[in-house]
Amino acid sequence: MHVLLVDDYADALEVWELFLSAAGFSVSTATDGVAGLAKARQTRPDVIVMDLQMPGLSGGEVAQALRADAATRHIPLIAATGHSRTSPADARAAGFDSLIVKPCDPDDLVAEIRRLAAAARA
Repeated sequence: MHVLLVDDYADALEVWELFLSAAGFSVSTATDGVAGLAKARQTRPDVIVMDLQMPGLSGGEVAQALRADAATRHIPLIAATGHSRTSPADARAAGFDSLIVKPCDPDDLVAEIRRLAAAARA
């Protein structure tokens, strides 16, 4: 299963990429919303985990663009934020399927990726 990680915080990208790779996922990364949108359109990952606040395009703007594109609207999107005040309802309103608050337990992230990928295949 291929996961795209989009985050402007390089340390988060590196740690999550290492952990998800070790968990058996194929992982690609992007360091901002513009690159994340391009990579999503190019690679069509099974799941995207994306920071909400990034330079260029925010996670919400990228989610809206992905949802407006017939080729990518089906990809499950997980919003990743360090802001504990962001609610799951806020994330859904922005086009995401799920929300995780950073830092999160890596096993919880793996479980959420698998849950959303399975639901998308059903």
